[in-house]
Amino acid sequence: MTIDPRNRAEAPQSAEPADAPPVVDRLIHIADLHFWRVVYNPLRLLNKRLLGNINVYLRRRHEFNMSAGAKIARAVAAMRIKTILFTGDFTSTALEEEFELAAGFLERLRQEGCEPIVLPGNHDVYTFESRRDQRFERYFGAYAPPNGYPAKVRLDGGAPVVLTPTVCPNLFSSKGRIEDSEIERTAELVNEASGPVVVAGHYPLLERTYSYQLAPNRRLRNAEALRRALGETGRTILYVCGHVHRFSYVQDERRPNLHHLSTGALFRHNHKERTTGEFAEIWVHPDRFSVFRHTLDTEWRRVAVQPQ
Repeated sequence: MTIDPRNRAEAPQSAEPADAPPVVDRLIHIADLHFWRVVYNPLRLLNKRLLGNINVYLRRRHEFNMSAGAKIARAVAAMRIKTILFTGDFTSTALEEEFELAAGFLERLRQEGCEPIVLPGNHDVYTFESRRDQRFERYFGAYAPPNGYPAKVRLDGGAPVVLTPTVCPNLFSSKGRIEDSEIERTAELVNEASGPVVVAGHYPLLERTYSYQLAPNRRLRNAEALRRALGETGRTILYVCGHVHRFSYVQDERRPNLHHLSTGALFRHNHKERTTGEFAEIWVHPDRFSVFRHTLDTEWRRVAVQPQ
């Protein structure tokens, strides 16, 4: 695919500064696509999807512009960064139609030479019925670890990415869940790796940062236990998540080896910042990470971000 370098809206920049330390690997983080469909058949609304459908109709269909998918896919592929980490919420209410749209988006990226790595979000297991049907696994099994989560994958340069499960269906709330055994296995995978480690989950570990504050019904159960376990490894860790639809990059005040990155929703129209698209670019160095925020208004803007 040939991209005209003058067309900044189609080709975000990924230039390496002259004084940058060696780069082991690069990857892109994409969060919270939230492909949506409005449901009008009342027989399909006899569960939690009724609440979700109301939210889609009143808010999400105005806030998430799915028509931008093709343009953003071209822009991401044009960066020539092969690995794309998706931390879930491909859908809004776990409908088959929403999964089909999301699967088409990933297939477009795959055809452009990208390699997606996926985790489910809470909206991808929005109803108990969608979880029983293993809808996420059916549509995205080709991009997921063959033996489930937690799991470790290695990028081309050898940098490790540990994927940890944090989602479950709920009757009313949007809470996540991670079991003690999953926390223990996640820490084991981190300790087995060499160099800095990217750890990915859908939910943040911090209840609040400078850009978001999680309501009690949207938090991860056992988050503090996972945070403590990662901190106690002593490894240089970048914990990457979505869920909050806000960009945030902070160093853990109690566990300085642990940094927390949440990336804003890919298609979200952020009226406050006047942007219509967002993703993050991550560089893995031998001893640390570099993070760049990409946002789209009339053109793509790339900003190097330091942890707060």
